[in-house]
Parts: sequence; structure tokens; C-alpha cells
Amino acid sequence: MLIKCVVITGSTKGIGLGLAEEFLERDCAVVISGRSKQRLETEARRLAQRFGERRVLGHVCDVTEYAQVR
Repeated sequence: MLIKCVVITGSTKGIGLGLAEEFLERDCAVVISGRSKQRLETEARRLAQRFGERRVLGHVCDVTEYAQVR
């Protein structure tokens, strides 16, 4: 079974979060990211409860900081 993995930046609210939910609905695994650790943990936990822990990973990252993106 092939599992697709999608990385979505800025995905703890709004369009990014909506995209994460849609990809999860389509049996993909997702990596969500955002600058707020608290918001990221909250959304990652919520998505993991709904879609399974093995399919959701959260990573704090500010994409304007090159070292964090690396």
C-alpha cells in the first residue's frame, strides 16, 4: 500500500488547516506546521484523534527563517 505524504506550511488555521483535513480525508499522511507551538500541538492532536496518530505530524517552523526550514 502506497501512502502519500503532504507537507503543508502555515497549516494550523484557515486554508492550510482545511487542506490538511482534505488530504487526510483522501488517505494521505500530513505534516502540519506553524509558528505557534501551542496552536500546532492543539491542531495536531485534534487531527490525530480524528484520523490516527500515524498519519499526522506537527512541526513548529517559521518559513521566513531558513535554518528552521532546513
